[in-house]
Amino acid sequence: MQSLPAAPTESPHSLAPNVAKRRERLLVGAFCLLAAVRVFLFTAAFPFFNYVDEQYHFDVVCRYSHGDVPPGLEPFSLEAADLIALYGSPEYIQDLGNLPAAKVAPPVWASPAEVRDKLFRQRTEFWKSRENHEAVQPPLYYAVVAGWCNLGTRLGMEGGNLLYWIRFFNVPVYALLVWLSHLLAKELFPASRFVYLGVPCLLVCFPQDIVYNVNNDVLSAPLVTLSLYLLFRMYRLDAPRPGLALCAGLAAAAAVLTKFTNAPILAVVGMVAALKLRPAWPRKWPRTQLVPVMLLLMAAGIPIGCWLARNYVVLGDLTGFAAKSRCLTWTSKPLGQYANHPIFTPGGFLSFWSALVTTFWRGENLWHGYPLAAGPLDTFYVTSTTLCLLAFLLAALAGGAKANVASGWAGIFCSLILALSVALLILCSISVDFGTCFYPSRTWPFLSSGRLILGALVPLLIMYLSGLESLLDWLRLSFARLPLLVIVAGLMAIAEIVYSLDVFASQYNWFHLH
Repeated sequence: MQSLPAAPTESPHSLAPNVAKRRERLLVGAFCLLAAVRVFLFTAAFPFFNYVDEQYHFDVVCRYSHGDVPPGLEPFSLEAADLIALYGSPEYIQDLGNLPAAKVAPPVWASPAEVRDKLFRQRTEFWKSRENHEAVQPPLYYAVVAGWCNLGTRLGMEGGNLLYWIRFFNVPVYALLVWLSHLLAKELFPASRFVYLGVPCLLVCFPQDIVYNVNNDVLSAPLVTLSLYLLFRMYRLDAPRPGLALCAGLAAAAAVLTKFTNAPILAVVGMVAALKLRPAWPRKWPRTQLVPVMLLLMAAGIPIGCWLARNYVVLGDLTGFAAKSRCLTWTSKPLGQYANHPIFTPGGFLSFWSALVTTFWRGENLWHGYPLAAGPLDTFYVTSTTLCLLAFLLAALAGGAKANVASGWAGIFCSLILALSVALLILCSISVDFGTCFYPSRTWPFLSSGRLILGALVPLLIMYLSGLESLLDWLRLSFARLPLLVIVAGLMAIAEIVYSLDVFASQYNWFHLH
């Protein structure tokens, strides 16, 4: 196992360690503040309800806010149906070319009384008749946001203001993600300021639009990042504290109980447990190792096991996937048909990978039926991500990153999270017939939504910047690291602003509620 890097020798002219740390904290704090401001502005600008199942997630939040944990797939609640009917915008999917004078009708809540009442009744009845396929999702996100919703209610918020209050939960969560990303990157790459300051810098401008919505994907990245940070600290300590092991296990359980696609974090839990016990095998395991490992495994396993048992008793299915599949007309394929999937062809895999990477970076929102994205920038995301990940893997295999990583296991943990996350989407893609579902479908049989594996966000950015650093070192262009980072962050910020100008002008958004 690779030893930790020696501490660098201080120059007599270098900053005192305390001053350098203070400046670093201030810089990361500024990143957190800038990220929070961006998320707040874009969250307020996007009207309700977006293209990515926001209605469905909101309905589950409404149910949890009243202490109602759905026992299965149920129609929308009256409260949710009313708010969706009153404040929902057609701008995400309605093509302006098909509208009179290319203008969207005014919001229901701002229409004349006779028009408002008619539209309100029609839309309410429509949503009350729909079955909510998200009702069987793991509970943590909905329980936490339900508490946030109840706090807003106690503060006197209602109607559209309450809807946006629920969305504004994402603002402190994203700021926390930026801070956690710095902690994790510095834990893994303590000698590379480019990585451990570059990751939070990229997150300031990272254009993944799911963070502007009510959606359980929002908590995936913070919880997986926190879990990885605690797990790696536990791995590095010769005698990890029981409290640290307990927190690491609970963080991993929280990630899985937010989204089942965060399950790859359990592989890291298992690896850390095995690595801590391995030196003592076949001798008797000392208490200093056995107690923390047992706490880690129990803290991760018991909460997840309880939820799976509840699902089996209530739904007859451990995960609830069977009930959701029936609602979406998905059916399982015979094992012999897996190999016939187009993902196993060069063109099919390229289509899957391109869609996955682009939606991972900039999300899936539509505006008047078109993606809020630029073709050249999507090409940059796919090309640069592929090159930097390959460079990261080559550097790890060649030992080129020895001076920058705390341990060879740092790269393995990041790679494992990303690889297993992608593999999970591939497995679902090849094993399911998507029936009459709009997406994924029989014509596009790829589960290629990057938001589903946002738990891998920070590990991917760490690998991305580490790979870029290695690539520039090989090309003897190390001086270009900071300029390139600034250019990438600037391009993302400018593109998101330019492509969202119409969104900010929407008469359905929070700015027009007042």
